[in-house]
Amino acid sequence: MDWADDVAYSVHDVEDAVHAGLIDPTAIRSLEEQQEIVRIAKDRYRPHAEASALAAAIQRLTDLPNWPVLFDGSLRSMVGLKAFTSTLIGRFSRAAQIATQIAYGDGVLTRYTADLIVPEEARDEVAVMKAMAVRYVMQRPGAEMIYAQQREIIAEVVHALLHREGRDLDPVFRGGFDLATSDSQRLRAVVDQVASLTDVSIVEWHQRLT
Repeated sequence: MDWADDVAYSVHDVEDAVHAGLIDPTAIRSLEEQQEIVRIAKDRYRPHAEASALAAAIQRLTDLPNWPVLFDGSLRSMVGLKAFTSTLIGRFSRAAQIATQIAYGDGVLTRYTADLIVPEEARDEVAVMKAMAVRYVMQRPGAEMIYAQQREIIAEVVHALLHREGRDLDPVFRGGFDLATSDSQRLRAVVDQVASLTDVSIVEWHQRLT
């Protein structure tokens, strides 16, 4: 599950950032940008990895035939970006699958019969993908103010749902709220509801409830 989360978030965060114009894929080919990405990846995600290994991971990714070289919002560039996303998900998933089968054989590897083996090179590649999202999205100018506003919206929606005693919760979460016997259990039901909302829907809920 951890590897699936790492793969999904690292790939789709970069995809979304390219689509939003926050990442210029061609800029990542510059040595200066790669050095900063390596620094972030090592500091945040792979402290025991060699900087040279992380730099090599960036090189492998940017050398892929469908590494995006242009995104202008056209249908052609959108198709190319989606193809690249699919390539990366397949690349990272297959790396773990093959390594696990090499370790445990080709039999049926059901739950508890094997541990997932993820090659270090694949972990390095995912780490630099995550570092790209940090550098170009999370650390962009003005981002901290946006995140502070988002945290405030989330907190106010949670408070409103608790204050209204869960009446606005979706049925799947309302049942847990009604059966709760403590404040912490009721809070959990509310938090689960808020966690299920998209960026757009939580703004709508905030406008409606507050």
